Amino acid sequence: MDLERLKLLRDAAKRGKYAPLHDFLIQHFLLQPTRKEWNTTFRELEGLLGFALPKSARIHRPWWANNQGQGGGHSHALAWEMAGWRTARVDLADETLLFRRE
Repeated sequence: MDLERLKLLRDAAKRGKYAPLHDFLIQHFLLQPTRKEWNTTFRELEGLLGFALPKSARIHRPWWANNQGQGGGHSHALAWEMAGWRTARVDLADETLLFRRE
């Protein structure tokens, strides 16, 4: 990916609807550089964001897909991808997931 496009995507992640998640993951990395994983719940994410996740996040596994940032993707995926994290072990029934740092 060219550097100008990467800068545009990072800027979009920093100012988008899901910017609080992006900022949290950046801070998480700075404060705990050896920590490579973060287990969380949908409710915890909603508290961090300040709004409810869309219904599609609770019923469609693809909502949590990675590698969306390369093509411009969805703003929620840009938030974690541009912060250097990926989703893993998404459990829609238990409403939990794991973020892994790249």
